[in-house]
Amino acid sequence: MKKDWLVSITSVAITLVVALGIIRWLAPDLLGVPSDLQLVKIDKKVPPFFENMFRADDFKSQEYLIKDPITRVRAIPLYPDIGGLGPNDLLGFRNRSIPHSAKIITVGDSQTYGNNAVVERNWPGFLLSGLDINGATLYNMSVGGWAAPQYLNMLGKALAFRPEVIIIAFYSGNDPMESFIQVYGNPYWQGLIPDKTLTAGDAPKSVFPAPKEDQWPVTFNDGVKTVFTPTLRLVSNSDHPAVQAGYKIMSEVARVVAEAVASRDVKVLFTIIPTKELAYARKVSAEELQVPRDFQVLVDGEKANIEQLAGDIRSYPGVVYVDVLQPLQQQAMQAAALYPEDENGHPVDLGYEVIGRVLAEAARPYISKQRQELVTMEVGKGRYKYFLLQDNGLYVFESLEVIEGNGWPPGVVKMAVKEDIETLPLRGTISEINPVLYGPSGD
Repeated sequence: MKKDWLVSITSVAITLVVALGIIRWLAPDLLGVPSDLQLVKIDKKVPPFFENMFRADDFKSQEYLIKDPITRVRAIPLYPDIGGLGPNDLLGFRNRSIPHSAKIITVGDSQTYGNNAVVERNWPGFLLSGLDINGATLYNMSVGGWAAPQYLNMLGKALAFRPEVIIIAFYSGNDPMESFIQVYGNPYWQGLIPDKTLTAGDAPKSVFPAPKEDQWPVTFNDGVKTVFTPTLRLVSNSDHPAVQAGYKIMSEVARVVAEAVASRDVKVLFTIIPTKELAYARKVSAEELQVPRDFQVLVDGEKANIEQLAGDIRSYPGVVYVDVLQPLQQQAMQAAALYPEDENGHPVDLGYEVIGRVLAEAARPYISKQRQELVTMEVGKGRYKYFLLQDNGLYVFESLEVIEGNGWPPGVVKMAVKEDIETLPLRGTISEINPVLYGPSGD
């Protein structure tokens, strides 16, 4: 009897606790805790938003690249503009600001970040200026030291900007080996492992920067000078199982990206930026220079690897492969340097310009011209305002007569999309009649 009594009391107590918990969760105001004052406990798995964005340790860091558990490294935020590096935005990407949306997203490593050039003269900068499309916007999501897994990780973040085009740029100079090391060394990426007989310890060793004995200084007949480091770059292009696994990882990332965007209204372009050695290979051959053995092995192996990877990418439905190797080799035949005179493997302005212009031509068909829409929004009961909506801002029409005078026919007005009205700056009021600027055919 006593046992039955204890069971009943325990059952009632449990029921009461559960009921109170449900009430506190669904209707906390009934228990004296207004819903807008509920607190969420700080949890390491769910870090507080602002503390996570404005990390004091990031700003105090003396290192340019900061450790990250998924991307291995990320660039320090709010790094200043010092010419060859920066400015970095709050997310650590090289942009002067973070937009609400961007028509173009570029993803890559330091070759796309744009070492050696000011931000407007890296290849994403030349791409944007080469498009010559009013209203086109670009956001560069690239970090030195990244490779294929990190590019894949950025895809979901890139889509948040509602782009029309995403350009992913592999770099054959070190992406194969860095992809291998990241995938085989970080359990997060184990789903990308192509050969389970290999381990992270199978990566071939390299020495960076290249020692003097592995450097080959060259002066071409037209006076262009540079220093090649073929032994260093051969580490990512040798006939080694880890290298081949690295290229397979790059191919698999391209396939996964293609599959992920198949149902989305976005076009993905891939390219492969070559090493300085391969970019100058045609010029070296034309001048019949006596090349070190590693140079010839590198350019032969790298060319074959690029052709294989490019062929894979072309076979994936819905994505586009853009060749920048041939344009770089053609430009290299001229009497102007594409790369620095020292062993630095990143292009200078002209090299970035070649890449940017080629990609601009490839991207142009997929980028819409600036929007020119007549939209309306209710601003009070039965009262409406009419706006000219463009990609870079909003204008308020002064009156219905001004709308009609600028050539907008009846029935074309749309209800404004809340996100556009909230995020676009108000540029002013339209009171004049100028259909070229303010009409449906305006640019």
